[in-house]
Amino acid sequence: MSDEDKDAPRTAAEASGSVFERGKSPQKRTGEPRTTGGTSSAKEIEGEVLAGGSMGADVPAKMRTARKIGRRKPLTETAAAAQEAMFTRPSDEDGTHAVPAEAFGLEHDPAQVDPREEKFAELQVSALFGLAALGVIGFVLGFVLMDFHRALGRDLNFVIGGSFTVSLLGLGAGLVLWAKKLLPHDKAVQERHDFHSPEEEELAAEDVFLKGATEMGLGSRKMLRRSLLGAAALLPIPAVLMLRDLGPLPGRSLRHTGWKPGIRLVDVETKLPIKLGDIEIGGIATVMPDGFDTTEHYALAPTILIRFAPGEIRSKKEASWGINDHVAYSKICSHAGCPISLYEQQTHHLLCPCHQSTFDMADDANVIFGPAARRLPQLAIEVDPEGYFVAQKGYTEPVGPSFWERG
Repeated sequence: MSDEDKDAPRTAAEASGSVFERGKSPQKRTGEPRTTGGTSSAKEIEGEVLAGGSMGADVPAKMRTARKIGRRKPLTETAAAAQEAMFTRPSDEDGTHAVPAEAFGLEHDPAQVDPREEKFAELQVSALFGLAALGVIGFVLGFVLMDFHRALGRDLNFVIGGSFTVSLLGLGAGLVLWAKKLLPHDKAVQERHDFHSPEEEELAAEDVFLKGATEMGLGSRKMLRRSLLGAAALLPIPAVLMLRDLGPLPGRSLRHTGWKPGIRLVDVETKLPIKLGDIEIGGIATVMPDGFDTTEHYALAPTILIRFAPGEIRSKKEASWGINDHVAYSKICSHAGCPISLYEQQTHHLLCPCHQSTFDMADDANVIFGPAARRLPQLAIEVDPEGYFVAQKGYTEPVGPSFWERG
């Protein structure tokens, strides 16, 4: 063949001299047919070919037709090491073993297949742990630096309680995020075994029970059997008597405190009636109804008489139930029934020493701090013609712990 024959174009595309036209030619330069490449999804692959792949036999059928070849990304080095440690863990006596997440149609978290997501997840967890550390530091600083007496310790409680809450939340959220994003999501499978006892053990237990009943002779010893049944039948009677010995139900007796209309207010120690002007501004006195025998007899009657300066009472109802800036309130805390007498003249706060419930006595004795659920009941008072304080009427609501208000 001459040199001219070798250089002669073999196809129309080569004769055209265009690179793009030659790419459209159905033949290669060697004259062989040109084939085009492409990817196929799992739906386009024959079942026999797919069955011979690397997917396990326990992979659900719906998962086979929904995935593309090569779509699942490999695990990062850290995630792969964690998964390998799980798979190499020996099975226990019950046959518990790990199964890959793919067998259940579960996807790995992005942080386990993408190094950037893995690094970001580590930063998130570290930030939460750092927040927990800052919360502890805030707790220590608040406890050491803050004044215990400021606002009755309320500000200190907010600081140390809030900082410790932030610390616990940060630690817990960090551990949850760590487990969700960075730990393997493979499943642990355990074979279910029979929960009933073997037949031999059931027969042996039945045999022991029957032999014991025979040895006791309950069937033949009628006297023993009847005396045993009689003793067992009478045994609950002491429990019933002890329940009855708790006493009668209180009924409505706890609603009566010994205060009646027109009865004078007397000092609890001297038992002398208190006259208008006996108490200085800002002073208090514990009073009882005139004629009381003992404080135990009038357990719900103890009352505090307080004198305010003109204009200090903020509640209109409180002022109307008092007389000449004097008001009277129950001394029994509405939380647990403790006696209250810690009065602060400047703030007009009354503090319970048991659980620190605090009442604003200038504002109808409303609760401003502590576990008490309701304010202190007020006793309406007036002055008789001789100038002594007397009760207009008894307490109009239950006195003492809030439980009895529902009784």
